[in-house]
Amino acid sequence: MSSNSDLSPCPLCGEPLYPWVGLPARGIEASVGEPLTDAEAERIIVRCENCTVAVERGREVDLAVEWEAICRHGDHGGREIELPDRASWQASIGVGGWAAIDLYPGHLIHSQRSVRLLAERNGEEIETVGWPPVGANQAWMWQTLLNGLTFHPNFAREVRAGRLRAANARSKPRFIVDAVVTVLGAPLVALASFPLEAVAVLFNRGGRIVARARRTQSANGRPRPKPA
Repeated sequence: MSSNSDLSPCPLCGEPLYPWVGLPARGIEASVGEPLTDAEAERIIVRCENCTVAVERGREVDLAVEWEAICRHGDHGGREIELPDRASWQASIGVGGWAAIDLYPGHLIHSQRSVRLLAERNGEEIETVGWPPVGANQAWMWQTLLNGLTFHPNFAREVRAGRLRAANARSKPRFIVDAVVTVLGAPLVALASFPLEAVAVLFNRGGRIVARARRTQSANGRPRPKPA
């Protein structure tokens, strides 16, 4: 990986960014399960130790676009946000093998701290934030732990989605091994992953952030205009 000196500052807080993990380039089906030996086919993800956000190295980020990407309008006004949490236990356990690392709607990989800062940069504020004990986060924890046992990352999910087959796997024997490990190991892994994620939620380190935001109020009680 490149040295810290040639990395751009954090797009959210301006602090230095540090290498975190390398991932296969998106859209390269033949690279599924292959080692990252070609630098041009690798995405280097860098992290900020101040606001904890992560982003692909060299990626240009528009904070207004990022905010719109992660928000949806709530039923009773305001904005609702639901994202994988980069500061979660499952992210710390899995790192590059974290099952949710590629499931962000924008280019920034968030934690609670970075979501709050992004809201502030867009003239809004986070009203409430929580970590649900059940839902997609349980599947992410399960898949993250299972990734430690298989040759191919997210084997069950990729096979179910049709992106991984024996024909484009690292090798047919390894595909078969992963299939057997997934089928036989899935129940045992679930026995560990479910309570582990539940405990992580108790410490506000669950895998899924659910938040609600609203426009910041000015001194006269009117919503502040959104920054240009």
